[in-house]
Amino acid sequence: MFSIVKTATSLACLAAVVLAGPINKNSLSRREWTDCPTGTVFYACANGYRGCYQQDPCALPPIASTSLPATPTPTTSVTAAPPTATCQSGSIWQPTMYNLDLLQPDLSQTPVTYLQVQASGASKQLEQVVVFSGIPAGAKTCNLMWAQAAEAERTFVVDGSGLAAILPLTGVPSLVSANSIKPYLPAADTKPVHPDFTFWDKQSKDAATHTVGRFNCAEEVYYKIQLDTQNGDGRVYLEQDGKNGLYVTYEC
Repeated sequence: MFSIVKTATSLACLAAVVLAGPINKNSLSRREWTDCPTGTVFYACANGYRGCYQQDPCALPPIASTSLPATPTPTTSVTAAPPTATCQSGSIWQPTMYNLDLLQPDLSQTPVTYLQVQASGASKQLEQVVVFSGIPAGAKTCNLMWAQAAEAERTFVVDGSGLAAILPLTGVPSLVSANSIKPYLPAADTKPVHPDFTFWDKQSKDAATHTVGRFNCAEEVYYKIQLDTQNGDGRVYLEQDGKNGLYVTYEC
């Protein structure tokens, strides 16, 4: 008797839940039901929603037409590379000059601007180191030159022989002297170039340019210049500026 009463009571409670639930609104099946957590109700809607919800989902748009917002494509911030410096053909004047006193081979002196080489037997000899900086990295063809401006625009003196000899150096030390540059001299079989300043201070009152020779381009180049005594003793002095002295040209 007790089992019959219990079963009847359970069926009555079940019927009450089904009839009272909100699945009556737009439901796909009035018989379908399930247990839901406290605070939610089971819905089976014509728009495709089926499950336990806190609020009625049956008025929402059909699931078939509802989609998640598109995930934005991640963008990578790319820092533009700085523009590559463009090499343009040009020239560089007024090199840095260092005096080399052969009678004081360890003497290091401050740089000068003028060109001066001389030889007079063994009594007095003066040579120089020449440094050009700022040649573009993209330079392909480089030439060593020297120039003299018109007579009124120059200080240029040649006594005796003006035949010079120029050798490339592989670098320069921090303190430049006749002895300190020896590790930077080229191989013994390297032949110097021979610019000749003889008589140019007197025979030409006009401006003139002179080619010394081509060299391998580098952003910085170094030379040693001295008087070549095969034509005898002599002295060359030339103030260097934007129109006078040694300079380099380069093409890109």
